Amino acid sequence: MTSKILYDADVLPALQHPRKQPKVEKNDHFEIQRLETIRSDHHLLSGQQERLQYFEIIWMQEGTGTIAIDAVHHPFNNDMIYCLTPGQVRQCKLQHAPKGYYISFSQDFLYRWATYTMGNTWLDTHIYGMGLSMISSDADMQYEIEDLMTKMSKEYCNHYLLRSEVLAGLLNILVIYFSRRQHVRVNELAQSKEIELVQRFISLVKVHFRTMKFVADYASELCVTANHLNRIVKKITGTPASSHIQQHIIMEAKRQALHSNVSMKEIAYLLGFDDHSHFSKYFKNNSGMNFTSFKKGLTADAVL
Repeated sequence: MTSKILYDADVLPALQHPRKQPKVEKNDHFEIQRLETIRSDHHLLSGQQERLQYFEIIWMQEGTGTIAIDAVHHPFNNDMIYCLTPGQVRQCKLQHAPKGYYISFSQDFLYRWATYTMGNTWLDTHIYGMGLSMISSDADMQYEIEDLMTKMSKEYCNHYLLRSEVLAGLLNILVIYFSRRQHVRVNELAQSKEIELVQRFISLVKVHFRTMKFVADYASELCVTANHLNRIVKKITGTPASSHIQQHIIMEAKRQALHSNVSMKEIAYLLGFDDHSHFSKYFKNNSGMNFTSFKKGLTADAVL
């Protein structure tokens, strides 16, 4: 059986549950492959520049070539792990027969099915303006991540009970391992004034997104104008400040829907919406689907 694993809105797994077709949310995506078995027509091997939609992990156990992130070229080195974030422009040129792993996933996939907390891992370092994150794996780390990736591959190739939860749990552990290696670098980058402003903004959003839903609210707290805050946040992260506020609100709504039995009206109230119809419109405008459809889809996802 091929080791290719793909899970997103456009491509459903080849092995389906015979009684129920799982409904895959638009932003759920997970893929894992061995580099030595990856197909030649895969986008990673095209040699073309690609703006990333998802997070990527490339573990080069053996191989040569280069990886360019936002036009900055780096040589591939053995036993190096390369962590990439959405919005970056990636170009890979692999030579000979590489060995290792390739993982691609959306933050939604991890957020919905694991106990991942936004703001604490390398997934969130793109808000600090980090470029390519490279981790040198020692013998102990190689053993641990090889075990995790082997388990992820096996879990995805088989349709066991609660597969999404197990996959996201294993991925969460992997992310934590990488984050421990990158903690010092994040602290160094945060010394920049512009990056510090963005960091303070994100920290405020995580605490106050239920009661503060406008950029002007945060600008006032940070003693800057709304236009200035928008400009700096977009410069550093690639998306406007309003998008970060919306993302936190939508993510929390999804988490409430996934992990509780409360109604849409109750969730709207918990998130600071006085009118549940306003919340319903807000959810649809910012997630691409209405809340009722999302809630129904969770039942189908649970059998994955």
